[in-house]
Amino acid sequence: MTDIDVHHLAAAYALDALDDRERSAFEAHYGACEVCGTDVAEFRQTLTHVADSLATPPPASLKASVMADISTTRQISPSIAPVIALNQRPRARSLMAVMAAAAALALIIVGVVALRGRSEPDSFSADLARVMEQPDSQVLSLENKSGGEGSFKVAWSSTLGEAVLIGENLPAAPDDKAYELWLITPDQAMAMYVLDPAADGNVHRALKAPADPSAWAITVEPAEGSPTATGDIIFIADV
Repeated sequence: MTDIDVHHLAAAYALDALDDRERSAFEAHYGACEVCGTDVAEFRQTLTHVADSLATPPPASLKASVMADISTTRQISPSIAPVIALNQRPRARSLMAVMAAAAALALIIVGVVALRGRSEPDSFSADLARVMEQPDSQVLSLENKSGGEGSFKVAWSSTLGEAVLIGENLPAAPDDKAYELWLITPDQAMAMYVLDPAADGNVHRALKAPADPSAWAITVEPAEGSPTATGDIIFIADV
């Protein structure tokens, strides 16, 4: 497993979705890697925040409903599954780790969208799952260069030509300004999307990724967007 491969395991590690080999390789690496350590901490913080936000007490009617079902439902004796020795169990595949990460990330997005009261969460979560299902999918946290609040994560697949962007806790852009996303290649910086954070400072966007990126960046530009970057880079991640 190469160093580049290990870097891209941060999300799956935070979700406890790695097999033994991948976990050992990542743990041997990330203790000395500031970038991976930060990524793991941010993914875990996001998971904790969403889980806490979505936690609700059960309705008072739940117990009565369960007891009523018990009294009318036929009880079936449990069946005993065959015991499989630990050394005979198949090891989780890397693809399964990616799928687990995709499912958990999709749940995060659905949860956040639900908190915002949106009516169409399925489209974005489907876009996210489609990207993360690809064997070449990658997830990166963009470094905040502004010194202010907010964070961005981007997931993309070059073979699929699609990406999803997740922004959280973003301050409002100055008047007549907007955040703009850039896909950077060795030859050019491609204007991708003018971002308009919701009132709570969150951004969730699915978009096309027409080239293989060497970096992702976000600048502050005129509200209508700009074909070339004119503002300072406030978020960036090298691939």
